[in-house]
Amino acid sequence: MSVRYSRLLLLLSVALISAGCGALGVGGLATITSTVADGVGDTAAAPPTVYDITQVVSRRMDNAPFGSYDTIRVELTFSQLVVLPAPGASPGAGGVELAFDLGFNTDLNTLTGTNLSCGTLGAWTGVDYAVVGEGGVVGARLGNGNYTITDAGLTPTGQATVSVSGTILTINVPLSALGGDDGQTHLYVFAGNRNGGFLNTTDCAPDPMGAVVTSPRGTPRSGLGR
Repeated sequence: MSVRYSRLLLLLSVALISAGCGALGVGGLATITSTVADGVGDTAAAPPTVYDITQVVSRRMDNAPFGSYDTIRVELTFSQLVVLPAPGASPGAGGVELAFDLGFNTDLNTLTGTNLSCGTLGAWTGVDYAVVGEGGVVGARLGNGNYTITDAGLTPTGQATVSVSGTILTINVPLSALGGDDGQTHLYVFAGNRNGGFLNTTDCAPDPMGAVVTSPRGTPRSGLGR
C-alpha cells in the first residue's frame, strides 16, 4: 500500500468520524436532573386522601428550537394514586382530588426567604412564581386541563401543562412564564386537599425546611444556597 493511499484512507476515516460526532451532537443542551427524596408518612391528617410526597424530580430541558433551557419539568411522586379535578374545576370538598402549589424562588436570593418551611397552602415565603393548583379563583384547573402560573402578586404569567401516571404528577413549566429564568431555581411544593371546602396541607417537600436546588452541574441537594 502506497503512502499516498494510506494517507487518503486516514483522511477518509477522520472525515467519517467527524461526521458521526456531528450527527450525535445535533440537538439541545443536556437535560439537568435533580432528585430529592421526601420522607414517607410525614403527613398531617386530612382524610380521606392524605397526599404524601415521596420524591421530587426536576429536569431543566432544552426543547426545539435548541440553544437554551426553556422548560423545567417537575415530577412529583406520591404514596397515593393522584386524582386531579376535572378541567375547569377545583379540588372537591370530598377531599379526594389533589390541591397543590409549586413555588419557584428564581432569584436565588437568601434575603427573599429561600428557607421555605412547610406551612399552609397559599402561604408563600420567598416565592417569585408559582403554579397554583389549590383551587379557588386563581388555582382552579383551567378548561384546557392546564394550571395557571402566577408571579408573587398572583398576576398570571403563563400556563403549566400536567399529566398523571398512577402515583406520579408531571408538571411542565415554560421558563418564559418564570420571567425568562434559566431554570436554576429553588423550588418546593405543598400538597393537600379541600376536604370540607377548606384548604388542608397534608405534606410538602422538602420537609421541614429548605428548597430543592438544581445546580449548574445537575448536582441535587436539599437546603439553602446554590
